[in-house]
Order: sequence, then C-alpha cells, then structure tokens
Amino acid sequence: MEQSKKMTFGQWAKRMMKKNSTQTIITSIGCAVVGLLVGFVILLCINPNNAFQGILQTIQNFFAFKKAATQFKYFGLTLAKTAPLICTSLAILFAYKTGLFNIGASGQYVIGVLITCFAALAWRLPWYLCILLAMTGGAIWGGISGLLKAYFNVNEVISGIMLNWIALYLTNALFQANAGSVWDLMLAKTYKIDSSLPGFLPTLGLDELFKQPACGLGMIIAPVVAIIIFIILNKTTFGYELKATGHNRFAAEYAGMKGKRNTVITMCISGALAALAAPLFYLNGLSQWEVQATVPALGFDGISASFLGGLSPIGSIFSAYFITHIIDGGSTITSLGYSPQTAQVITSFIIYLCAFVPFVKSYIDRRFNIREMLINDSLPTREEAQQMNSHVKKRDKRKKEQKEDK
Repeated sequence: MEQSKKMTFGQWAKRMMKKNSTQTIITSIGCAVVGLLVGFVILLCINPNNAFQGILQTIQNFFAFKKAATQFKYFGLTLAKTAPLICTSLAILFAYKTGLFNIGASGQYVIGVLITCFAALAWRLPWYLCILLAMTGGAIWGGISGLLKAYFNVNEVISGIMLNWIALYLTNALFQANAGSVWDLMLAKTYKIDSSLPGFLPTLGLDELFKQPACGLGMIIAPVVAIIIFIILNKTTFGYELKATGHNRFAAEYAGMKGKRNTVITMCISGALAALAAPLFYLNGLSQWEVQATVPALGFDGISASFLGGLSPIGSIFSAYFITHIIDGGSTITSLGYSPQTAQVITSFIIYLCAFVPFVKSYIDRRFNIREMLINDSLPTREEAQQMNSHVKKRDKRKKEQKEDK
C-alpha cells in the first residue's frame, strides 16, 4: 500500500515537472541564487570583511531600514521603478514569441522618452495623450526594423542596434536644441515633470499610501498591459497567427496568413510596448533625461527580465520586480566601502545569469526525459527493444519480398 502511494506521488511529481510553469520557477530561482553566489564571491575578493553584509543588503534592499514606514516608502519606490521594466520585458518577449529578437527595445524606449518630454513639457498635453504619442513613436521606430526584416530580409538584430544609436543621438540633439522649453541649461538635463503639469500621471491616492510621490497610475498600467499581452498571445486568433508566422513564415503564408504584414505588426507592437516604459518612468517625476553617451540599459534589462520570467507576460511582472529589487539593493553597498562599479558588476552578473533560464530549462527537460525512461517500468529493456527491432526488420523484409513476387 505504501509503495502504491509513493508511486502515485512520483507520477504526480513527473506531471508537475513536465509543466512549463514549474520548470520556469525552478530554473529562475536557481539562476537567481547562482547569480547572488557569484556576487558574494566578488565581494569576498574585494573586501572579505564586509562581503556577507554587502550581499545581505543587496538581497534586503528596503528591508534593511529599521522603521516600517521607511520600508513601505521605499517599497513603493521599487514598485514605481518596476513598471517601466515590465514594459520593456513585454516588448522583448512579444517579439521573441513570434520568432523575432527585438534588441532595439532600448532605442524605441529612447524615442518614447523624446516624445514624452516634448509632449509634457513643450506642448503641455494631458498624460494620456503623452502616453499615446510615445507609444506611436515607438511603434513607428520598431516598425522600421519590421519593414526591413519583412521586405528586405535585413536581420532585426542588426537594424535594431543601428536604430538604438540613431535614437540616442537624435534625442540628445533635439533636447539640447530646445533650451528653455524642454532643456534646462543650468542643470544640463530636461525639466522635471511634476504634478503642476497636465502630463503628470494621476496618483490615485497611491502617493499618500506609500508616502512616495512617484507612486501612481504607472504601477497599475504595467501589470494590466501584461495581462492584455497574455490574452492576445494565448487566447486570440491574432496571437496565434503572429506566433505561427514567427515559427515558419513560409508555412504561415501557405496557410493563408500574411507573413510580411504580421512581421511588421509584431515589431510595431513590440516597439510600442518598449516606448510605454518612457511615460511610466518620466511622467511621475521619477527621472530626468541627461545627455548620455551610451544607450540606456532599461531595454537590455528587459531581455533578462523576459527570460527570467520564462517568456511569460505574467512571469515578467515578478521577474521585473526581482531585478529592480536587486539593482536598488546593490546600490546601497557603497556605504560599506565598495565602489558603485562593484554594485553594478554584481547586479550585472545576476541579470546576465537570468538570461540562461531557457538553456537550463532545456537541460532539465532532457535529463527529466531520460530519468522518466529509466524509471518507467512499462518501457522495454535493451534486449526486448533489440528483439522488437529485429522482428520489425524481418516483417518489412517479408512484405518487400511479397510485393516483388506479385
């Protein structure tokens, strides 16, 4: 009786391991833990005395504060910073699900920043128009890569990288050319978008709840968009067509789907999602644009967040929060004598390892299948398999001889 119960549990465990969600959770946690261990080793090499405290602060983030009110305040700030990362994560996974790799998400985000700041500061538009215009700009910028891919077979990775730098230099130039309306010459950055402007995102009382002015509608928009993307990809014919086109464009076209159109639409939607991160990051006064020599990391962090979340729109919500939590926590170890670059190296290692989730899942899946074959009593042994193979060969030979006789 006990043996029967154990076998029943084993069968249940095997069914659970076959599920993509279970594999994603296990591999994501594993990659995150390994990343933290690598970070701990780095801290040991630099300053062994404070290594344990440094990695503990990285993990704790706002929990390191003693007062509950302070913890809650900085928890709200972490949530506000998570919303833009959710959007760039959705941009990456949406394109990836349809067979495209949108490495140009950073450039589409930068275009979103450009349009958001002009719409809010120079044109004084309401927040919803700022969001719509930013997403439109990102869709157009992403659509360029889609058009090049669909009609000229230009790899979207190459065109995305080139467009990233074009967007960066274009944004820097246009901001500096509009001193007084958008650009603050004294501070060498854009003016801050505050609650006095119609473009400021509604707080919905969340600013008072968290005692953090950056908390507001953006914290709600990002998860809602993730749910919408999940429904589109998994519950609609449109999503099925996009995924079918991504897996095999020629087969999709043979089935009556418009492959080139779907490729362009995919990149437009992905670009719009990446650009949505800009108003969620700037319309709540969370940041101001400064002249930058490198492409913002938010788009590249979205790659890690999407893979850490198992390329699931729902999973990206949690993975984006984890990455933001670790980045914010890592920035506090400068108080222990570590340089800011040390914190960046640690968080970079963690983010880098998060991108290995699909490979680890594939490895576990292969190992699990092998183990399943070994423990499944219903499978034939090697000798039995050889006998069956010999029997099949003899049968095929007899059939061939019979056909020749006829």
